[in-house]
Amino acid sequence: MINNRMEISINTKADLVIYQSVSFTVTLSSDQSILMDKTVTIKNTSKNIRLDQKNPIPLIYTDGNKKASAQLSFTVENPSGAPIQDGSNIIFEIHTDATTSEGDFNIVKFAGKANEIDLNSLTLFVEQPFLQMPLDGEKPKYTSIYTILKNKNTQKVLVGTPIFITSQQHNKMDEFSFKDETNTVPLFLEKVGHTEGLTITSNNNGLVKFYLYPKTTLVSVVSLWSYILSDVVNIRSEANKLIYIINYSEPTFLNSIGTPDILGYSPSGIYANSGLSYFMISISSYNQASPGDMILFFVKDLDTKTTNFTGYSAVIEDPKSQLDKYSITLPYSIFKQQAKPYEFSYIVVKKGGDALYSETLPVTYLGGVPYEPITGVKREFAPCIVHASIGAGPDDILQPDWGNYINYDAIMRYPGYKYNGLFIEIIRSNNISPNAETNPVPLDITDITLTMYINSDNNSFQKSYTKQILLSQIGGTGNGNPDSIFFHVPYDDISGIEGHGYIYFDYQFYQNQLLKHSVTWTSNIETTAGPGETGN
Repeated sequence: MINNRMEISINTKADLVIYQSVSFTVTLSSDQSILMDKTVTIKNTSKNIRLDQKNPIPLIYTDGNKKASAQLSFTVENPSGAPIQDGSNIIFEIHTDATTSEGDFNIVKFAGKANEIDLNSLTLFVEQPFLQMPLDGEKPKYTSIYTILKNKNTQKVLVGTPIFITSQQHNKMDEFSFKDETNTVPLFLEKVGHTEGLTITSNNNGLVKFYLYPKTTLVSVVSLWSYILSDVVNIRSEANKLIYIINYSEPTFLNSIGTPDILGYSPSGIYANSGLSYFMISISSYNQASPGDMILFFVKDLDTKTTNFTGYSAVIEDPKSQLDKYSITLPYSIFKQQAKPYEFSYIVVKKGGDALYSETLPVTYLGGVPYEPITGVKREFAPCIVHASIGAGPDDILQPDWGNYINYDAIMRYPGYKYNGLFIEIIRSNNISPNAETNPVPLDITDITLTMYINSDNNSFQKSYTKQILLSQIGGTGNGNPDSIFFHVPYDDISGIEGHGYIYFDYQFYQNQLLKHSVTWTSNIETTAGPGETGN
């Protein structure tokens, strides 16, 4: 059997973009030594590509001459200057005169298409633009970033299309680490010209997706750009959002820019007595306030001494009309209802990355508005399934609706079992019915946020979860769907709920750059432990 093999590093049926410059590697491999001083040659080319090297191209040998490679490149351009038709075939063959004692190497044939790209489809979508540097012991924060490449005229997805992604500011890419679309395989920067960036190729669905993790300990603002590399025309698009890397630092009075001003504030606490779900805040004027400044809001838990970004922000568009006025609204739900205060503050982040910090304001939220899923949104995906602590099998499912209770027995840890708390299952499937009221989550969706809302006589709050747990870690069979995603709600998050409590679960995810919502799961809850019961 002959084990001589020649391959190229691009999809042999790739959709390429008109005027795109394409670099690729030809690799020869064998069990035997490859004869020295041999070459590769591009032959039988279509008229819509211009070769960047003269044939033949010499091979470079490695691995004891059992491997050889050459770097080739071309541009999707007619050398005569004639225009290239959208959808025209791009054809060439790679030949080599290299041989081994076993014989010759195969010919590699390329048969792709030339495309006029939809520039809007080149725009990267940043799912989570605000990333707080992890606190001690926390998992690293990250965001998924993606787009689906499409042809301008047909809207057909482009498959196997390489794009180059970099930052507008030089060397900013070094402040991050990256992983592939599965969020498991590290991606590494490469240099194109004088610029470092990522080269990512669209998959069979036209998807370009990766995950970004901040490494820097500084406050930073990053603008990502995606390019179709070309030495003929400029084909690029800026990501839909700037990325803000946040590293909170508590200021002193002398280097602060004021204190948050809440309408109706009292040191004894704030109460939503108007029935509105939000309060109003005024930001004091500060030096060199400019359009584009971003205000980020933080809450510090005095028990844990951790300061967390609330997820809410406001952009300054007109400093004169927005500063020193109650022009910003924030939901009461950023605070947990309790008798002791939080510390509330904000950061102003300039476009260049400079940060200005406010002083903290002690805020005690006394309630007045229940913690509930938002209204007025379309809920088109199936509700989650709630499992008791004993596992994630069909016999462990807790039933929804008022009158059914999550109680202590549902969340305690039983002898021989690993976990207490609850397990939440979200069903995924590609069996989608356009006429159904609700559908399972599509299989290509993996980044999901689960939110829990609790209201009771003694404890009212909401909390979100993004960290998933494997079914194999839980035990059980789930609801019979092998593609389900699971979350663990720890015992401490849900224990000690007294009185006439009620609970909601819902989840959210992005699909085609739109935020989607599930139907809400509801139940009553009362999880007070009896004498001597600790949940274990």
